[in-house]
Amino acid sequence: MMKKLQLLFMAFIMSVVSVNAQLAEVSPVDGIQTESSNALFDFLYRIDVGATGSIGADGNAGIAFINNQYWVSAWASDLIHILDASGGFIETITIAGVSGTRSMTTDGTDLYIGAAGAEIYRVDPVTRLLQGTIPILPGGGHDATARMCTYDETLDGGNGGFWIGNFGSDIASVSMFGVTLSSIPSAIHGAAIYGGAIDNISPDGPFLWIHNQGASQDLITQLDPATGVPTGVEYDYAVDMLPGVTGIAGGLFISDQVSPTAIALVGLCQCSPSNEIFAVELVPVLGVNDNDMSSLSLYPNPATRGVVNIETATQGDKQVIVMDVLGKTVMNTTISGTELNIASLKSGVYMVQVIQNDATATRKLIVN
Repeated sequence: MMKKLQLLFMAFIMSVVSVNAQLAEVSPVDGIQTESSNALFDFLYRIDVGATGSIGADGNAGIAFINNQYWVSAWASDLIHILDASGGFIETITIAGVSGTRSMTTDGTDLYIGAAGAEIYRVDPVTRLLQGTIPILPGGGHDATARMCTYDETLDGGNGGFWIGNFGSDIASVSMFGVTLSSIPSAIHGAAIYGGAIDNISPDGPFLWIHNQGASQDLITQLDPATGVPTGVEYDYAVDMLPGVTGIAGGLFISDQVSPTAIALVGLCQCSPSNEIFAVELVPVLGVNDNDMSSLSLYPNPATRGVVNIETATQGDKQVIVMDVLGKTVMNTTISGTELNIASLKSGVYMVQVIQNDATATRKLIVN
């Protein structure tokens, strides 16, 4: 079975960051660095994208990965930098009608942009044109706006939606039409919210990871999205990888496309002297004996019809176990060919484990 996240759970004393610290945005320059306990995540990579890196300038904030490219937004401006999968600079663009981008997220097709306001912009990443806006409708009983904006395919009964928040504000989940679905009071979550990422993959989840611009300035804090209570699991990139260097929280996302071995938690550190993209392992993609089945192919993915193909380099029956985001087995079957009937699966994210000739491999599957 897929191994559990190896995390160090520390004693957590909940305190609310001061109102002034939460509501006054820290620009991406030197700030105060304080010591913070770390959770033990496996480090994957770091990319210099700042003054001494591929972009050649600091002041970057939001980040997303789509169509094998990083999109990195300049802080408080209309500039968006496009980088290749290795972090190499391609070009800088602007999108008419969009400015002040703080966070970006994707459903795999469109990009959604939060600019710290009461609306979410929808952008076609191919044409790079604004397709429309999603207003955060009043009447939700919260003060959340979209500085943090992270797409969650499980919201609204599987129709999708977003988690939003802004420094010391409440956190809210909203539908694809901006209707409030739930909210978390700021006094409960206690985080200074910049970026965020919903985690429907980790065992014992789901979780909401907040790139927390309080305390050490570059702390990733894990919340229970059902209650908003911090779980006690945190990761401080600056303390872990950049001792003595100032880090300020930026954007955050989760992806299975940036590492061949892991589903990664990826952040933008508004570091000094140079901004960085960093990635740590969230969940390993491959199982214990996966080197024996490295040729496993699962397609189409995302799946848009009732069949997916599972191909390996060897012949023989395959046991296939499909688990939902809560770790519950929803399918356990054996196939002799390559086709797996998934017509019974609802839209969502699943983990597919394949066992063949004593070898095991696990892959993520998205069903639309």
